[in-house]
Amino acid sequence: MKTFALITFISIVATSCGIKKPQPQTEKTVESTMYNDLSVKMLENLKANKSVKEIQDKLESVTEKELMEGLPTDANKKAFWINVYNGYIIAILKKDKSQFKDRNAFFGKKQVKIAGETLSFDDIENGMIRKSQYKFGLGYIRKVLPSAFERHLRVDDRDYRIHFALNCGAKSCPPVRSYKPEGLYNQLENAAKSYLTDFTKYSEKKNEVESSVLMSYFRGDFGGKGGQKKILKSFKLIPEDSNPTITYGDYDWSLDIDNFAK
Repeated sequence: MKTFALITFISIVATSCGIKKPQPQTEKTVESTMYNDLSVKMLENLKANKSVKEIQDKLESVTEKELMEGLPTDANKKAFWINVYNGYIIAILKKDKSQFKDRNAFFGKKQVKIAGETLSFDDIENGMIRKSQYKFGLGYIRKVLPSAFERHLRVDDRDYRIHFALNCGAKSCPPVRSYKPEGLYNQLENAAKSYLTDFTKYSEKKNEVESSVLMSYFRGDFGGKGGQKKILKSFKLIPEDSNPTITYGDYDWSLDIDNFAK
């Protein structure tokens, strides 16, 4: 029994490593659906200080089957869940900023009602957007038994760039943008490049690069330190022929719920 458990653990870890960035959609045209449009409208209303209750009611009352059919591609699902995560973070904290004092409780609390299910922000980030990753697994360990709801509506491929799209309500979080399935690849590429450019400092003299601590929090999503260096090279933030020591900067957890990208 112990041997079986060990083999299972190793297989879970192995299948969680070596994440590759999804490629641009080429096989078919990806289009926004009603649910993508609702998630975008929610962000627009929040930015304009308008009510989002009607939108939230629609997202709560839709059936699981309708939502599955309404998010037909990975791009549809990814754009939808990113917008939902960001939108509900802002909407809830606008009503009750005190929840952010205990961040672990805030992110773990079941309070986002989608298609008859009540989800936490941890459920959305680690289950739906990171494809059933264990929260404390650093990106190396996936869940053994995710719910059927999660399996039906999670993304098909993990994408490290989502970490530069998710806004957690803190000052160091990436700004809020409206993500759409059409052109999602380029949107995420630009978001990652913009954020990493702002949070990366390279010293040729010290042979050292400091970058966002997000890459340490979710190191498996980035392929470990080796993968992180490849990413920084792809954005031309460190020289192609370099091999610097990588360190991570501080994260400012001060509350900021008005960080919308221009």
